[in-house]
Amino acid sequence: MPAKKDHLKELLRDLIRYARAQNITAEFWLHAEHSALVRLANSAISLNTCEDLFELTVTACRGNARGTCTLMIAPGQRERMYEAIRIAGTIAQHATPTSYPRTLTPLTPLPDDDGGFDEALWQLAPQQKLDYIQAAVQGLESTEMVLAGMLSSGAVWEAAANTLNDTVVFHALTDANVSLVLSHAQQRWELQSTQSAACVSELQPAAVHAELELLLHQYRGARPQQLAPGPYEVVFGRDALAELLQMCAWLGFNGGACKRKMTFLKEEHLGTRIFSAQVSISDDPTQRAAFPYAFDVHGVPRTPFPLVTRGVFNAFMWDRDSADEFGQKETGHSVPSLSLALAPGTSPVNSLAALLTMPRERDVLYIPHLHYMNAVNHTEGIITCCSRFGALLLRADGSVAVPFNVRLTEKLGHMFGRVAWLSRETCAANVSGTYGTRTPAACVVPRFMGVHDVAITHVNDSF
Repeated sequence: MPAKKDHLKELLRDLIRYARAQNITAEFWLHAEHSALVRLANSAISLNTCEDLFELTVTACRGNARGTCTLMIAPGQRERMYEAIRIAGTIAQHATPTSYPRTLTPLTPLPDDDGGFDEALWQLAPQQKLDYIQAAVQGLESTEMVLAGMLSSGAVWEAAANTLNDTVVFHALTDANVSLVLSHAQQRWELQSTQSAACVSELQPAAVHAELELLLHQYRGARPQQLAPGPYEVVFGRDALAELLQMCAWLGFNGGACKRKMTFLKEEHLGTRIFSAQVSISDDPTQRAAFPYAFDVHGVPRTPFPLVTRGVFNAFMWDRDSADEFGQKETGHSVPSLSLALAPGTSPVNSLAALLTMPRERDVLYIPHLHYMNAVNHTEGIITCCSRFGALLLRADGSVAVPFNVRLTEKLGHMFGRVAWLSRETCAANVSGTYGTRTPAACVVPRFMGVHDVAITHVNDSF
C-alpha cells in the first residue's frame, strides 16, 4: 500500500498545481477501490468477480458559486483529470451564486488515516472465500435447504485536497461483508446470518454456522403460525437494530434536514429527553469496526460526536453545505458514511442461545432482520418494515414458535423510547450499500435490544 498512498498524494499535488496555473480555485476528492464479490444462488456460485475503480471529483469555487465534475477513469489518464478541472471551472463560471457565503478553508495537516487497512483482507483470495463459506454452512445444506448469499471484500483509498495549500489528507481501509441465507425449497422460509469484518481475523465462519444451525433447529419441523396484529414485546437483533439506527440518523439527527422540516427531531428537542435513559448514541470515528473517517471530504477533522446521552438529545449533525446555508457551524459530517454507535446496556443476553432460554413473563417476538424499510412520515419519525429471515415467537411458557412474516409500523421515538433492555456486548452490523462506489459502513450496536409495545400492524398467512 505505501506505493499507492504516495502515488495518490503526488497525483493530487499535481492537480493542485495545474488548477492554480489555470487560475481555478478547487477542491479535490479522490476515490480508488478494489472490490471482489462471490455471489451464491441455488447452492452454487453464480458470480465470482473483482474490479478496480478510480474516481475523481473536482469542485471549482468562484465566490459563492460552485461547479463540480466527477470522472470514473483509469489512474494514468492525467489529461482527462486536467480536463475535469477545466470543466468544473467552466461550470462554476456559469453557475448561479448562492445568497449565503460558502466555506473553503486550507486543509490542516493530519496523520494518514490508514489504521483500518489490513493487507491480508485486501488480498483475500477466492479460494479463501470459498473455504469460509463451506465452513459456515458445513452440514446445513440439503436438497431441501438451499444456500444463497454473498461475500464481498475489498479496500478503498481516498484523499482530499484543495488549492489553498499543498496539504493532502489520506484515508484507507479494508472491509468484508458476509450474508448467507438458507431457504427451504418447499416451505419458503429463509434463515440468514451476517458478519462484518475490518480485518481478516474478524472473519469467523464458526459464528455464522452456530447461528444458522440454531435457527434451523427451531424452524425445521415447526408449524408456522399467523400472529394477531397489536402491540408486542419485541427483541431486535443486531442487523435490525443497525437499520433502525440508520433511520434515526436520516430522519432525526440531520441538521439540514431539520431546517428543511424533514425530521421528527426539532430544535426545541435539543437538551431534552427524547429516548429511554438507556439509550446513548454517537457518531464515533474511533470505532474501527464501523469503518470510520478521521476527516471528512473537506479535510475537517472528526472526533467522537455525542448525539444522544442517556436519552437526552445533544446536537444535530451539520455537513458543510447545510451549515453554510443555515448559518451553522459544520461538525465534520460531510462524509461518505457515518460511524454510528449505540452504547451497550447491562443485560447478560449476548447470544441467540441465551435469548432462547431467557426467562420471560410475556410472549416476545424476536426480529433479527428488517426488510423493505422506509419512512411513512418524516416529521413524525414513522417507519414501516417487514420481518424476514428467521423471526421467532418466544412464548411466555418457554416454548418457541415460528411466525409468518409481519409488518411493523411505528415511531422511531417510541421504539427508542420504550427500551426494556440492551445487551452488554456490542458487535458490528454491516450496513454497506451495494450500488455506486465502494463505501464500507457499519454500526456498532448491542447484540440485542428489547422494546416494549411495538405496533405490529399487518400479519401474513405465509412466508
